[in-house]
Amino acid sequence: MRLAAIVFVLIGSVLDAPARADGFFYGQSYGISSARRDGASMLGGSLQLRIAMGYRVGAWSFGPWVGGNLAMEREGALLGLVGGDPPAGDSDLKNYGVDARYNTDLGHHFSLYVRGGPRFANGAGALDGYRGFGVGAATGLQLTGRVRALGFLFAPLFFYKRGPYVNATVFIDQNVDFYQLDAPNMPSLAVPLIGTSIGIGIGSYL
Repeated sequence: MRLAAIVFVLIGSVLDAPARADGFFYGQSYGISSARRDGASMLGGSLQLRIAMGYRVGAWSFGPWVGGNLAMEREGALLGLVGGDPPAGDSDLKNYGVDARYNTDLGHHFSLYVRGGPRFANGAGALDGYRGFGVGAATGLQLTGRVRALGFLFAPLFFYKRGPYVNATVFIDQNVDFYQLDAPNMPSLAVPLIGTSIGIGIGSYL
């Protein structure tokens, strides 16, 4: 609901002021990923979650992120979705990284970006004990403008006519990560992950 409200407000308000300013940002995204090669049988299709933050200077942004590629079926999860563990034979992969991102302004508050950097991951479930480093890259399209800050507390307040404005963005992200995972007395695994996600952000996005 919050994502849909931001999209509606950004488009419907005609983005009344440019949203360009150097400074800090925060973003979160949700999507689906698919593991290939050695990870296909133990990770397969997963929910892809990611939280990022950082600082923007001109067209460049830098910052850390944390995320996860989580089994879609969960054992012991609240409402079948929150918490829990992957079922037997399935896995979770927790990821951490630092990205540099370059934005190109397309006009009308749209921009195209590319991002990439080093990663680290550790597994759970069938991948318990596995961990290792990797590298990844992504490209995406985002719509940026100004919305009411109170809407992040309660989505209908995006349409309220009072309160301060903040810079906000909605984006779609196509990403590819590659991990080399190792565990004691176990074979090494080469795990490419291909994912697509949508997200929202607040702060100094181009």
